[in-house]
Amino acid sequence: MTGTSSRQYPHYGLLGVGFGPSHLSLAAVCDSTRASSVRARLHCLEARPAFSWHPDMLLDGTRMQIAFLKDLVSPQDPTSPFSFTNYLVGKGRLEQFLNLGTLHPTRREYADYFGWAADRLAHHVSYGYLVEGVRPVTGTDGGVTHLEVDYRDITGDKHTIAADHVSLAPGGRPVVPAGVERDALDSGVTFHSSTFLPSIERFHQRGRDLPHRFLVVGAGQSAAEVFRYLAREFPYADVSLAHRGFALVPANSSPLANEIFDPASVDLFHAADATRRHTILAELRTTNYAAVDDEDIRAIAELLYDQRVRGEDRLRLCRFTELAACRADGPTALVTLRAPSSGQALTSRFDAVVLATGYDFREAGDLLTGLEPLLLRAPDGTLRIRRDYSVETTANCRPRIFLHGAAEHSHGLSSTLLSVLAHRSARILDSVFGPRPDPAGPGQLPLSDALEGADA
Repeated sequence: MTGTSSRQYPHYGLLGVGFGPSHLSLAAVCDSTRASSVRARLHCLEARPAFSWHPDMLLDGTRMQIAFLKDLVSPQDPTSPFSFTNYLVGKGRLEQFLNLGTLHPTRREYADYFGWAADRLAHHVSYGYLVEGVRPVTGTDGGVTHLEVDYRDITGDKHTIAADHVSLAPGGRPVVPAGVERDALDSGVTFHSSTFLPSIERFHQRGRDLPHRFLVVGAGQSAAEVFRYLAREFPYADVSLAHRGFALVPANSSPLANEIFDPASVDLFHAADATRRHTILAELRTTNYAAVDDEDIRAIAELLYDQRVRGEDRLRLCRFTELAACRADGPTALVTLRAPSSGQALTSRFDAVVLATGYDFREAGDLLTGLEPLLLRAPDGTLRIRRDYSVETTANCRPRIFLHGAAEHSHGLSSTLLSVLAHRSARILDSVFGPRPDPAGPGQLPLSDALEGADA
């Protein structure tokens, strides 16, 4: 429901909700390619007290699945002070990184890069502020002129901030299978992979040489990484990985398939009809979902073979298997695993169950609730989203509402990934502030202007 507002709140041209990689990139591209007058009009609110990126899944040795040049800003401005290359220079590791001969940094190093950039872009974010809702504000002509965002600080006090446009990037919600009961989660015997490292710490404290029983549920990269970690860190543990398919499927990382993450392919996908989009998503699903890097598949196969040589049976893959039920039973989890094809089920007890079951990015959580009457939807109920990642709205709504992560149905598989961060950021900035100036070459500001405020 729209309403008028006579209060004067702090007002920005573009307000971001959340400050993960999407809005970190938005800030980096803005400061690299826009004048100071534009940079001052971009701000973000983040619920966490400081920047972090998947800190509880930074397992030793895990690598990024995108090339480092697809960083926060390089595809839009290779000379940016916020590039991964400049990060390496600043850390004194450029030559050593190049000597590795890889395009894929470790996940730990990339998380450090994000934190390094966040420190230099801190003037664009206020931490410790939890956004609760977005409200439209009408003018005298009845049209929606701008938006007001309600949020709470760490003390619980409520505040409001206004913006001409908003960009929503709250991140994904961990997916919990339907059969998992609340007591299993509350007791800590079952947990999502997003909290893996702190959740598994108590087993390290109990003793890594004890015969723990672990179950991992999932068929993607996180499931494989968690399985390998548990097999390595707990040499006497019984570790099972349950997945619905016949085998862990290798990720389709071939050069031609990976073109689906290029901006030109996003153009193609967005212009296609709903049927064609569905076909493309199904055809290239293994570029992103329920697929594992070849290196991890080979490592798991070697683990399984080596234990056969040793005459052991502590590691196993449970194919054609799904989690049907899971509840707490004292300090353990009582789990029912089922074969969907036959209906056969087996109930077993585990010390811990790790749900490597992915994330739900749909509709940016509940942040769109207050805007629902203004939003246009397709016949299947999905939001209609413009190429610039803004939701189509009624004619009387002037502000744009941009979505990060919740546009897979309209923009393809790159919607939830890091591949097009810089391109998406540039398109959003163009929509809000107009095309960027071109005083020193194609799309670049003079370096002195680009660096202005970088270390503020």
